[in-house]
Amino acid sequence: MYSETHSLSIDRYRQGNNLFPVYQDQADQLNCIYIGQRETSLQHFATFFQSTSVTGSITDTILLIDKILAAKGAVPDVIVFDIPFCKEQLAGFFAFLKARPQVSAIPILYNEECLDKECLDCIKSNDMIDDVINMNKRGVNFANKVAFLKKIKNHPPAPLFRKETYAAIDSTKKTKSFTAKRLLDILISAAILVLALPVFILVALIIKLDSKGPVFYTSLRAGKGFKVFRFFKFRTMEVDADQKVEALSHLNKYGSNDKGAKFLKIYNDPRVTRVGKFLRKFSIDELPQLLNVLKGDMSIVGNRPLPIYEATTLTTNEFVERFMAPAGITGLWQVNKKKNPDMTAEERVNMDISYARQYNLMYDIRIMVKTPAALFQKSGA
Repeated sequence: MYSETHSLSIDRYRQGNNLFPVYQDQADQLNCIYIGQRETSLQHFATFFQSTSVTGSITDTILLIDKILAAKGAVPDVIVFDIPFCKEQLAGFFAFLKARPQVSAIPILYNEECLDKECLDCIKSNDMIDDVINMNKRGVNFANKVAFLKKIKNHPPAPLFRKETYAAIDSTKKTKSFTAKRLLDILISAAILVLALPVFILVALIIKLDSKGPVFYTSLRAGKGFKVFRFFKFRTMEVDADQKVEALSHLNKYGSNDKGAKFLKIYNDPRVTRVGKFLRKFSIDELPQLLNVLKGDMSIVGNRPLPIYEATTLTTNEFVERFMAPAGITGLWQVNKKKNPDMTAEERVNMDISYARQYNLMYDIRIMVKTPAALFQKSGA
């Protein structure tokens, strides 16, 4: 049990944990306040931050923040709750933060293990928490999540998004427009999956006969609110192709720009198999993404879900807004790429931002109508 406030060094938990070594520099810049008493929750989560101050209650946290402000110290970058939910105590804590401009925009996270359905509904309806997370989940970089939330809360892109921004980003409000969009996604994805079942079986057999390795390719992608999910495609490359990205970076169509957005697109990619070239030509490799749509990870129309190494380059103020829209199979830039095949990375991101600002059901339908090849992109995801 934690009876008093104390601070943990990142080195205590980082030793032996190399899940996300490429993000260490970003973690070295972030500080966290953890409210809870569970060593198991803290053990993995703390590796993403330079330091973690541990308190056992909201009262202790208020005292700690007042102490930091009085000493003009560095305010925390995020506050994480890992204690039983109490609406009244949270309301008082948020009033305390709101009255102090230095800490009023700190992202607030809650460990989902402490929340039942009633608590989750309360959080959604009252816009009380910025995100609900699983602190023990592997495959999620919490430093990136916090960086994204900080950009949004400190630099709200437009009044249109403020109300939604301060709500839990992973828990989009169930407006009529959202419900209609989700219903359309389910109907379209389910119908195509049923009709395309023979194609799935045939493609699986061809892939297995052509090269060694699994039928499906899966990778972690960042979608709306930087939510990370497992993304599905038919495998079109040799096994372990992701490990050769750095070696082929000099062939990248978009070049290298250390200060801006980074995308990877390699023409005549040597990693692509013989069958893979055919599948990509007719966008057949994209069919398994319908499983992501059915699960709710993606929508039929949205911004392209990005590999983590690309998404981490887009958390700056001018680019972060593109993550306010759902991830999608097709989208605005896919529809427009025929008009501008030499589109730059910045132009692509600007189109993503444009979609994020104005997407609705009718807008999605117009994009669907304009999208060739049954809504599937052809430029390699």
